[in-house]
Amino acid sequence: MTDSALSREDEILLSDWLSGEETPKETLSLIAMKGFFFGLVAAPAPVETEDWMDMIFGGAAPSNISDDKLFAIISVYNEISEQVYDSGARLPAECIECANFTDNFKSGAVFNDWSIGFAIGAAFYYESLVNSLEDDSEISHALQMAYLCLSYFSCAGTAQQVADLQQTEWEAFTQTVLDMMPDFIVAYAQVIEQAALASGNYDDEGWEDSELDD
Repeated sequence: MTDSALSREDEILLSDWLSGEETPKETLSLIAMKGFFFGLVAAPAPVETEDWMDMIFGGAAPSNISDDKLFAIISVYNEISEQVYDSGARLPAECIECANFTDNFKSGAVFNDWSIGFAIGAAFYYESLVNSLEDDSEISHALQMAYLCLSYFSCAGTAQQVADLQQTEWEAFTQTVLDMMPDFIVAYAQVIEQAALASGNYDDEGWEDSELDD
């Protein structure tokens, strides 16, 4: 299975449009949009399409998006959702680490873009969810660790601070995060479900056990 329901040619066209002059400067790149959808689809409560569509474009979607572009965006969303809840979540194939580890944090680098997109998607629920949990609970630690790992490449300064707090050399800690990311990506939706139920603010009617099987 490919990382998107779109053909490679259609992905290139969508990517070029997202970064082109027809969209706002703050528009997410295609790889950032994939990270955004990954964070978004695990939300413990539905997010309205118009709300998340606006976030792709930095807060306000253009009023003249053509049907083919809307179809392409929805196709990517549906494919990421299918991966998370059925076929198995994973980083997009484009996410290949740079030889120099600091390059992964630079603007436009695939890991930086994906992590920024993930953080924007998770922003719909992460803070309220983590604040609703007991600070020293196991699920709170799991949620915070998952978020730290998956958003790690969004900011070099924050990543360095985290490594310092762990009393670990930055490059070695970055490699540890890279090694952990595949497992956290697979488990992320389950962590969110468990955290949401533990918070007491959600019930289990919105989840089907079969959807979250590995």
